[in-house]
Amino acid sequence: MSIEEGAVIRRLSVEDVDVFRRIRLEALSHEPLSFASVFDDWVHLSDREWRQHLDQAVFVAFLSGQPVGMMGLRFARARKMAHRATLVSVYVRKGERGRGIAADLLHEVAEHARDHGVLQLELAVNAENSAAIRFYQQQGFVEVGRIPNGYLGHDIENDELIMVLRLK
Repeated sequence: MSIEEGAVIRRLSVEDVDVFRRIRLEALSHEPLSFASVFDDWVHLSDREWRQHLDQAVFVAFLSGQPVGMMGLRFARARKMAHRATLVSVYVRKGERGRGIAADLLHEVAEHARDHGVLQLELAVNAENSAAIRFYQQQGFVEVGRIPNGYLGHDIENDELIMVLRLK
């Protein structure tokens, strides 16, 4: 889907493993406080391990053919939870923020989720990430819980907010 002249969002396939590796490592290196994973958890993965991560949906936004944002989706596997999915690995390059890329990524991910019977999107976000929280609230997510000290690392302890969006 086009988000502006020359920009597209598409779901990655296993053939796109190099694109996924590049944008994921960029996200982890540029925004280390925004993710539960750290750069060192990912940088030494084998190609097979990178491809396994693409078994679940990963959407990437491209501007002028270059990846500038991503959003992943993890489906719940248990039958009684199959109506739920979790947003993961949400990232938009700092210089491209404020252009609607995250909203368009979320739209594509939500459509994909709906197509697979998902009724509820869930996410966890660092309670100190006010820009991300504001974005999620603008998109209709509501806070349903808080995990004290959910994020430990970089010599800090931050709560983790749990947010939910009911899909219509």
